[in-house]
Amino acid sequence: MVDILLLGATGFTGRLVTRYLYNHPERSSFTFAIGVRSAAKGEALRTSLGLDESVKVVQVDVSQYDTVARAVEDAKVVINVVGPYWSFGENVVRACAVHGKRYVDLAGELHFVRDIIARYDYLASKTGAIIVPTCGFDCIPADILVFLSNRTLKTVLGPDAEPGLSQTFYGVEGGVSGGTIATLMSDIETVPRHTYTAGQRDYALSLVRGHPSPRPALAAHMPFSSPAQYGGYWFEGSTNRGIVQRTFGITHLLATNARVLLGSTHAKELEIKPLTYGSQFRYVEYMLVGKSWLGAAAFSVLFTLFLKLLFRNSLFRWILKLFLPKPGEGPSEKDMEKGWAEVTNFTASATSAKVFAKSTMHCKGDPGYLLTASMLSESALALLLDDASLPVTAHPGGVLTPATALGDALIRRLETTGRIHFESDIVREDGENRKDR
Repeated sequence: MVDILLLGATGFTGRLVTRYLYNHPERSSFTFAIGVRSAAKGEALRTSLGLDESVKVVQVDVSQYDTVARAVEDAKVVINVVGPYWSFGENVVRACAVHGKRYVDLAGELHFVRDIIARYDYLASKTGAIIVPTCGFDCIPADILVFLSNRTLKTVLGPDAEPGLSQTFYGVEGGVSGGTIATLMSDIETVPRHTYTAGQRDYALSLVRGHPSPRPALAAHMPFSSPAQYGGYWFEGSTNRGIVQRTFGITHLLATNARVLLGSTHAKELEIKPLTYGSQFRYVEYMLVGKSWLGAAAFSVLFTLFLKLLFRNSLFRWILKLFLPKPGEGPSEKDMEKGWAEVTNFTASATSAKVFAKSTMHCKGDPGYLLTASMLSESALALLLDDASLPVTAHPGGVLTPATALGDALIRRLETTGRIHFESDIVREDGENRKDR
């Protein structure tokens, strides 16, 4: 049996993940295989990356459940980078749920995540499978930063502290690949409109409905920024919100039903309570645009018009496809190294006025590719090697989130990559600050 099976290794992101795993400092602690549809392409990848014979090549067609099930049954953890997931993802999740395996992917497709929750969450909880979608730049920064902010508030203000409005601001520089474009076009052209819309609704992924989310502002001032910085429309905002809200729902459900779902002792109940977000929690995101409110507002309006044109005009999409990268293409190594991200979450205390938790993720490298390859790989390695360190919310299994499945185990791993650093502290409008991390 192989420790990690990587599906989609020959794609642009798949090659980055393969390279990352092969050169990992803990390489002697795990085995891995690359799953490919074409054996010839698998061998070509082995040659181009200089992989030795310890890396097995497994022929898998993700559109055929029987071949997927055979491959998955022989692995402990599955990494799936074959997208679009709406078209090609279900068989892999199904096989992992049936056989009680651990699974991670990059599915920033809420309609897909909603579908697999409905189909396989209960089954996975019965077989002990841990299914964790969205383990890349969608949606690890959002989910983990809110997790950190909630803990910082409770550490400093006490265990009964509750978060209120939580806002995340993104500063990013990076490229785009053909696979990302293919997924976007799939969302528009192949996913039924009612299915796509249902996945975007408030609390669409959560079994528990919380406080209604605020409507994103045209321009939002980033708290405590000096000189003032303003955020505008962030195109991944609804996706990240969906995953953060699923974390909210999972922790709430476990806290209120701990004895049933965890076979709980009092110690476990005490362990789960600090992870809950409370009834006043609500979430929204922005992309940092600059120092002008008007500039951020204009950006929001123009980007919204662009998306409406993209979704409604097939001729516009056809023209765009002529100039955008094709599947398998992406940024150069040099351009990816130039990329960066700084993601900052401000979560207000609902129980103490003018007190905020500020959690920041500093990242070096292209967010969608180099950083995503690191995040996805370390998520898989946490599930494989760090079982004793996984949070109590991972114990029941099911379709989980990065925060509920991985928590601190993932944070520690990402810190060791040298590309990612976290900070979390309390900031107050009266100027008195306190650092937690």
